[in-house]
This record gives sequence, structure tokens and C-alpha cells, in this order.
Amino acid sequence: MPNDPDRLDRIEASIEKLTAVVETLAAAVVARDNQTDAHTRQIGALIELASKHEKAIANLEKQWAAYLNTIHPKH
Repeated sequence: MPNDPDRLDRIEASIEKLTAVVETLAAAVVARDNQTDAHTRQIGALIELASKHEKAIANLEKQWAAYLNTIHPKH
């Protein structure tokens, strides 16, 4: 029967369940995107820190080389 109220109720209940599933999935995607963005920012900060560290090490190497040249100059 095309106008069966029970059938319409079942369809409506199924649509409500599917809507809840889709909303849950959408929220999970948003949360995952936020987590990915946070990790990307953390990785960027680590790369920047590593670059600063590398520059500091290079500077220390130059300072040590200059110091060593003062106590044991090359001829």
C-alpha cells in the first residue's frame, strides 16, 4: 500500500538514523582536520627550531675555530 503509515514511519526512522550517522561522520572529519592542522603547526615549529639550532651550532663552531686559532695559530 502506497499510503501505509507504518511504512512511512519506518522510512522516517531510517532517514533519522542515517542523518545521525552522517552528522557523526561530519563531526569526525572536522575533528580529524583540526588534529591534522595542529600536527602541521607542531611540525612547522619543530622545523623552525631545528633550523635555529643548526645556525647556533654553526656559530659555535666558528667561535671555537677562532678561539683555537688564538691559542694555536696556524703558521
